[in-house]
Amino acid sequence: MSMANATTVQKRVLRALQNQAADSQKLLNTQRASGIEPTPAWTQDIQERTVLHGELAAAAVAGGVPAEWVDQARERGTKGIRWNTNLFLRRAAPIDREALVVGLGADIDRLARFTGIHAAYTRVTGRDGDTAATVDATLTTLWRRSAQIGVLLGVDTDEARQRWPHQQWARQASTSAAGLTEAELSQHWRAIANTDMTSYTAQSIALTAAGIKPDPTFAVPDPMSILDTLSDRHVGVSGLFSDAPGAHIGAAVDATRSQSADTDYDADITAPVFSDPQANYPGIDP
Repeated sequence: MSMANATTVQKRVLRALQNQAADSQKLLNTQRASGIEPTPAWTQDIQERTVLHGELAAAAVAGGVPAEWVDQARERGTKGIRWNTNLFLRRAAPIDREALVVGLGADIDRLARFTGIHAAYTRVTGRDGDTAATVDATLTTLWRRSAQIGVLLGVDTDEARQRWPHQQWARQASTSAAGLTEAELSQHWRAIANTDMTSYTAQSIALTAAGIKPDPTFAVPDPMSILDTLSDRHVGVSGLFSDAPGAHIGAAVDATRSQSADTDYDADITAPVFSDPQANYPGIDP
């Protein structure tokens, strides 16, 4: 199968996977040949590469890159072969894209619920220091990773409008805390803060390093741009977070139009710096 069968974004991920593997293998070979006991810093470096490489592979599969191609890129890299466009790809089994898009939709629905609960809680209690920052980071990671997986899956604006209309997503967010008592709201909010985002954070970092960035033309509103509108202090919680049709939804969507195009990486999600200056991509399975 020729390289032409892969999309541009799939090639970016495969290139990253293969070059990561080649970089790590080179480090391993050099270390073994030295006969010197590896330092703790070197061991940590390799471990971090391994984790991010594994997460990039997982994100690739979630984004519709055939597992056969992922395995092939990793195998070639461990043999010291770096990416080039003359390589052929293995025959791959058909991808169930619909199932992958449905899985992506589940994360987008979860993001709407998290966003609405976060806005409702901070409207009632104000921002709770470090815990609020943790929830912010959770929302940002979930949004970025979802938007990046959508890019890999080839979701375009028309498909996104059919599956996740902004108006409907904003309505879902604005009603997600309906009927909750303050105690229940606090419980849900703290559960969001305790959500383990380790894997998704690593996947988003690795995808960004591979050149896969969120596309604001199809992504749902960036939750950080909609929070202030959802938690407007001039509106009571019972009025904002109710099933009243259209309550503040138009304003919430409008608020995202000028902000959702900002794709700068969140300061709380910073890629680690690795020791090898010739390593083009972080993470790898040695």
